Amino acid sequence: MIRANPLPNSNQMKLFKKLELFYNWVFTDKKTTAAIDVTSHCNLKCIHCYWWKEEHPPELTDDEMIAFMKKLRGEGLVAALLYGGEPLLRPNICEAASKIFDFTLIFTNGTLGFPEIKCQWILSLDGTREIHDKIRGEGVYQRVINNLLKTSHQPIVHITINQHNKNYIGDFLQEMNRQEIKKRIRKIGFSFYTPHMGSEDRELFIPLEERDRLVDELIAYRGKYKSIMGFTRRMGYHFKQTGGFSGWNSLDKCPKNETCTFYRSDGSVKPCTYGANADCSRCGCALVATYQAAFKDWDPASLMIINSLTNFSSISST
Repeated sequence: MIRANPLPNSNQMKLFKKLELFYNWVFTDKKTTAAIDVTSHCNLKCIHCYWWKEEHPPELTDDEMIAFMKKLRGEGLVAALLYGGEPLLRPNICEAASKIFDFTLIFTNGTLGFPEIKCQWILSLDGTREIHDKIRGEGVYQRVINNLLKTSHQPIVHITINQHNKNYIGDFLQEMNRQEIKKRIRKIGFSFYTPHMGSEDRELFIPLEERDRLVDELIAYRGKYKSIMGFTRRMGYHFKQTGGFSGWNSLDKCPKNETCTFYRSDGSVKPCTYGANADCSRCGCALVATYQAAFKDWDPASLMIINSLTNFSSISST
């Protein structure tokens, strides 16, 4: 009697899809990922946000956006990064994306909570209460923390280091390491503010020489906060002028362009998440440094961070 092979279970299918995604990132030139501005609106006006410096085309309607995402999935894009503005101003689009794509990451300011959507939330925080509210508005920090403490999801916290918060990273890590917060988050990722071309942006941009010193500080913090630090020594290497930064600091060398296509809210293509005028020679994108460390250097610690971006478990299942 011939026994049929059992069908793979859901966990086996997730693993297979993840391995296939990683394989394509490393060994093929196949585009796998769509980075989509799903809305041209936001409920905050953060002083360091690139989005407010961009022109905002009309949004696709809900039906048009869903059809657009299905078209991208049909073309082989299996992962989606949802940006805005604030994506949760269109929660139905976020939910639809989570069903269309195999892997969905949603970047949020956290003020609208964390709906029950199958995704990895990326929560933007800029420091402790005083610093965060200075950048994003009075009362925003506590509102976000209240939402974080209520959710069963574990977002990855993301901080963009700039002139306003560069001296308070230790205080921020100490706050995030409080047990009631620590158990609610997966990791903390670190980017550096990326200016636009032709702008010195002295109030926000950290000169590259100073950034090198801050990278060393972040690496040192791993000793005390390793369990929450989504920043590795090899990632730091790729941020530093004395390291691998020159290997990716132009549009034609950026590895994101090898795997990802970027879309405005009307479905048109743009060259980068940060917009058409981002200064690649001063880029501070965490995704690129992580990718380089994980898939160019095969750094185990950085590979674990990449793996966490595609894990969507909640607190109750971890």
